[in-house]
Amino acid sequence: MFVPPTWLEGFLIQFAVVGLIPLFIAGIIGIGIKLKKGSWEKAGFFTLGLFILMIIPMYGVNSVFWHYNYEVPSINEKIITVQEWQPKPGIRMNENGMMVINNADQLLLITTENEGFLNEENFFFGKFNTRDIFNKLKVGGTYKIKYYGWREGFNSGFSNILNIEEVIDEKNATVNKYGDYFGTKIV
Repeated sequence: MFVPPTWLEGFLIQFAVVGLIPLFIAGIIGIGIKLKKGSWEKAGFFTLGLFILMIIPMYGVNSVFWHYNYEVPSINEKIITVQEWQPKPGIRMNENGMMVINNADQLLLITTENEGFLNEENFFFGKFNTRDIFNKLKVGGTYKIKYYGWREGFNSGFSNILNIEEVIDEKNATVNKYGDYFGTKIV
Protein backbone atom coordinates (compact mmCIF):
# COMPACT_ATOMS: atom_id res chain seq x y z
CA MET A 1 0.00 0.00 0.00
CA PHE A 2 1.32 3.43 -0.90
CA VAL A 3 1.91 5.80 2.00
CA PRO A 4 1.96 9.46 0.95
CA PRO A 5 4.80 11.65 2.19
CA THR A 6 4.27 13.98 5.10
CA TRP A 7 4.82 17.71 4.72
CA LEU A 8 8.27 17.36 6.28
CA GLU A 9 9.28 14.51 3.97
CA GLY A 10 8.01 16.47 0.98
CA PHE A 11 10.03 19.51 2.00
CA LEU A 12 13.15 17.39 2.50
CA ILE A 13 12.77 15.79 -0.94
CA GLN A 14 12.30 19.20 -2.55
CA PHE A 15 15.21 20.72 -0.59
CA ALA A 16 17.58 17.82 -1.34
CA VAL A 17 16.91 17.69 -5.07
CA VAL A 18 16.69 21.41 -5.75
CA GLY A 19 19.23 22.71 -3.22
CA LEU A 20 21.68 20.16 -1.90
CA ILE A 21 22.50 18.17 -5.04
CA PRO A 22 23.41 21.25 -7.15
CA LEU A 23 25.36 22.72 -4.21
CA PHE A 24 27.28 19.48 -3.75
CA ILE A 25 28.14 19.18 -7.47
CA ALA A 26 29.09 22.85 -7.77
CA GLY A 27 31.21 22.59 -4.59
CA ILE A 28 33.13 19.56 -5.88
CA ILE A 29 33.82 21.33 -9.19
CA GLY A 30 34.83 24.51 -7.31
CA ILE A 31 37.29 22.58 -5.13
CA GLY A 32 38.71 21.00 -8.30
CA ILE A 33 39.22 24.46 -9.82
CA LYS A 34 40.90 25.66 -6.61
CA LEU A 35 43.29 22.72 -6.64
CA LYS A 36 44.10 23.25 -10.33
CA LYS A 37 44.28 27.06 -10.47
CA GLY A 38 45.23 27.74 -6.85
CA SER A 39 42.76 30.64 -6.40
CA TRP A 40 39.76 30.56 -4.08
CA GLU A 41 38.36 33.72 -5.68
CA LYS A 42 38.03 32.15 -9.14
CA ALA A 43 36.75 28.91 -7.66
CA GLY A 44 34.19 30.74 -5.51
CA PHE A 45 32.73 32.78 -8.38
CA PHE A 46 32.61 29.73 -10.64
CA THR A 47 30.99 27.61 -7.92
CA LEU A 48 28.33 30.22 -7.19
CA GLY A 49 27.54 30.69 -10.89
CA LEU A 50 27.37 26.95 -11.52
CA PHE A 51 25.12 26.48 -8.49
CA ILE A 52 22.70 29.15 -9.72
CA LEU A 53 22.67 27.66 -13.24
CA MET A 54 22.02 24.15 -11.89
CA ILE A 55 19.06 25.15 -9.70
CA ILE A 56 16.80 25.85 -12.71
CA PRO A 57 17.09 22.42 -14.40
CA MET A 58 17.04 20.63 -11.04
CA TYR A 59 13.78 22.36 -10.16
CA GLY A 60 12.32 21.03 -13.42
CA VAL A 61 13.62 17.52 -12.74
CA ASN A 62 12.21 17.65 -9.23
CA SER A 63 8.81 18.85 -10.47
CA VAL A 64 8.56 15.94 -12.91
CA PHE A 65 9.72 13.48 -10.22
CA TRP A 66 7.21 14.82 -7.71
CA HIS A 67 4.35 14.77 -10.23
CA TYR A 68 4.83 11.18 -11.34
CA ASN A 69 5.53 9.83 -7.85
CA TYR A 70 2.97 11.67 -5.76
CA GLU A 71 0.36 13.50 -7.84
CA VAL A 72 -0.68 11.02 -10.54
CA PRO A 73 -3.80 9.13 -9.52
CA SER A 74 -3.52 5.39 -9.31
CA ILE A 75 -6.41 3.24 -10.53
CA ASN A 76 -7.01 -0.02 -8.66
CA GLU A 77 -9.59 -2.75 -8.28
CA LYS A 78 -10.77 -4.26 -5.04
CA ILE A 79 -13.45 -6.54 -3.67
CA ILE A 80 -15.46 -4.80 -0.95
CA THR A 81 -18.48 -5.54 1.21
CA VAL A 82 -20.66 -2.50 1.88
CA GLN A 83 -21.28 -1.86 5.56
CA GLU A 84 -23.09 1.50 5.37
CA TRP A 85 -23.30 4.94 3.81
CA GLN A 86 -22.39 7.93 5.99
CA PRO A 87 -22.32 11.68 5.45
CA LYS A 88 -18.98 12.73 4.00
CA PRO A 89 -16.59 14.60 6.32
CA GLY A 90 -17.14 18.33 6.07
CA ILE A 91 -20.93 18.19 5.65
CA ARG A 92 -22.26 20.81 8.05
CA MET A 93 -25.44 20.82 10.07
CA ASN A 94 -28.11 23.44 9.42
CA GLU A 95 -29.40 25.88 12.03
CA ASN A 96 -31.83 23.26 13.42
CA GLY A 97 -29.00 20.84 14.18
CA MET A 98 -29.91 18.53 11.28
CA MET A 99 -27.66 17.40 8.49
CA VAL A 100 -29.03 18.04 5.00
CA ILE A 101 -27.84 15.68 2.28
CA ASN A 102 -28.99 16.55 -1.23
CA ASN A 103 -27.05 14.19 -3.52
CA ALA A 104 -24.89 11.08 -3.63
CA ASP A 105 -21.70 13.20 -3.79
CA GLN A 106 -22.20 14.00 -0.10
CA LEU A 107 -22.10 10.38 1.06
CA LEU A 108 -19.14 8.21 2.02
CA LEU A 109 -19.22 4.45 1.52
CA ILE A 110 -17.90 2.50 4.51
CA THR A 111 -16.82 -1.12 3.95
CA THR A 112 -16.71 -3.97 6.45
CA GLU A 113 -12.91 -3.47 6.57
CA ASN A 114 -13.59 0.10 7.82
CA GLU A 115 -12.32 1.70 4.62
CA GLY A 116 -13.99 4.81 3.25
CA PHE A 117 -14.71 5.43 -0.43
CA LEU A 118 -16.08 8.56 -2.01
CA ASN A 119 -18.66 8.45 -4.76
CA GLU A 120 -18.06 11.78 -6.47
CA GLU A 121 -18.38 12.84 -10.08
CA ASN A 122 -15.10 13.48 -11.90
CA PHE A 123 -14.70 15.19 -15.25
CA PHE A 124 -11.21 13.79 -15.98
CA PHE A 125 -12.32 10.18 -15.58
CA GLY A 126 -15.69 10.75 -17.28
CA LYS A 127 -17.63 9.72 -14.19
CA PHE A 128 -21.06 11.31 -14.01
CA ASN A 129 -23.13 8.49 -12.49
CA THR A 130 -22.90 8.87 -8.72
CA ARG A 131 -26.62 8.15 -8.24
CA ASP A 132 -26.37 4.96 -10.34
CA ILE A 133 -23.44 3.70 -8.28
CA PHE A 134 -25.30 4.57 -5.08
CA ASN A 135 -28.27 2.50 -6.31
CA LYS A 136 -26.09 -0.49 -7.27
CA LEU A 137 -23.98 -0.69 -4.08
CA LYS A 138 -26.44 -2.16 -1.60
CA VAL A 139 -25.69 -2.42 2.11
CA GLY A 140 -24.46 -5.95 2.89
CA GLY A 141 -23.54 -6.70 -0.74
CA THR A 142 -20.08 -7.71 -1.97
CA TYR A 143 -18.74 -6.09 -5.14
CA LYS A 144 -15.60 -5.79 -7.21
CA ILE A 145 -15.06 -2.06 -7.75
CA LYS A 146 -12.64 0.05 -9.74
CA TYR A 147 -11.47 3.16 -7.92
CA TYR A 148 -8.78 5.80 -8.07
CA GLY A 149 -6.91 7.65 -5.38
CA TRP A 150 -4.32 10.36 -5.37
CA ARG A 151 -0.98 9.18 -4.07
CA GLU A 152 -0.43 12.30 -2.04
CA GLY A 153 -2.45 13.32 0.94
CA PHE A 154 -3.03 16.92 -0.09
CA ASN A 155 -5.98 16.19 -2.44
CA SER A 156 -8.12 13.70 -0.59
CA GLY A 157 -7.82 11.05 2.05
CA PHE A 158 -10.45 8.82 0.42
CA SER A 159 -10.40 7.00 -2.91
CA ASN A 160 -13.21 7.67 -5.39
CA ILE A 161 -15.23 4.81 -6.88
CA LEU A 162 -15.20 4.86 -10.70
CA ASN A 163 -17.47 1.91 -11.42
CA ILE A 164 -18.65 -1.48 -10.29
CA GLU A 165 -16.79 -4.20 -12.15
CA GLU A 166 -18.74 -7.21 -10.88
CA VAL A 167 -21.41 -8.19 -8.39
CA ILE A 168 -19.96 -10.93 -6.15
CA ASP A 169 -22.74 -11.54 -3.62
CA GLU A 170 -26.03 -9.78 -2.94
CA LYS A 171 -27.78 -12.50 -0.90
CA ASN A 172 -27.93 -10.53 2.36
CA ALA A 173 -27.96 -7.06 0.74
CA THR A 174 -30.65 -4.52 1.52
CA VAL A 175 -31.86 -1.97 -0.96
CA ASN A 176 -30.82 1.61 -0.23
CA LYS A 177 -33.78 3.70 0.94
CA TYR A 178 -33.65 7.23 -0.41
CA GLY A 179 -35.36 8.67 2.65
CA ASP A 180 -32.57 7.37 4.87
CA TYR A 181 -29.94 9.31 2.96
CA PHE A 182 -31.37 12.29 1.07
CA GLY A 183 -33.20 15.31 2.38
CA THR A 184 -33.06 16.16 6.07
CA LYS A 185 -31.38 13.51 8.15
CA ILE A 186 -31.06 13.74 11.91
CA VAL A 187 -27.60 12.75 13.11
